[in-house]
Amino acid sequence: MDSSKKEQHVVRSRLAYSLGAFGHDAFFALLSTYFMMYVTGHLFDSGDKHFDNKMVGYVTLIILILRIGELIIDPMIGNAIDRTNTKWGKFKPWVVGGGVISAVLLAALFTPLGGLNLSNPILYLILFAIIYIVMDVFYSFNDVGFWSMVPAMSFDSHERDKIATCSRH
Repeated sequence: MDSSKKEQHVVRSRLAYSLGAFGHDAFFALLSTYFMMYVTGHLFDSGDKHFDNKMVGYVTLIILILRIGELIIDPMIGNAIDRTNTKWGKFKPWVVGGGVISAVLLAALFTPLGGLNLSNPILYLILFAIIYIVMDVFYSFNDVGFWSMVPAMSFDSHERDKIATCSRH
């Protein structure tokens, strides 16, 4: 490969990875900031302040418990990614699959699940916990796979630094 084509490939790789990082960060911002705003401000708006506060508390408790459980799951996710060997590579199946599945499930979390939040709150909380943990596991597959790609993109440590820096700006 001549030097101009190689440079075009390097620039294209940096740009593609940076755009992926932007989408990755947007997903995390939606989950970490706007989701809690949705839960506290819109999801439980029954008019019964006691019920609404109790449900927000349950959702918060579920998220807390599942995030602690994620500490146990994350090393297994890293191990699964490390053992992956497909024709698409080690990381792409997890980045794409994890991204698509977690995005669909995040969209589902931004709904009252057909009105279950008010009509059947216990069922809503059970479904919420299931959807949230599955979404979180697939987001973790996406996250670990995405950030693990940097060392695989170049043998040159200076180039890896440039890729990582471009993706953070």
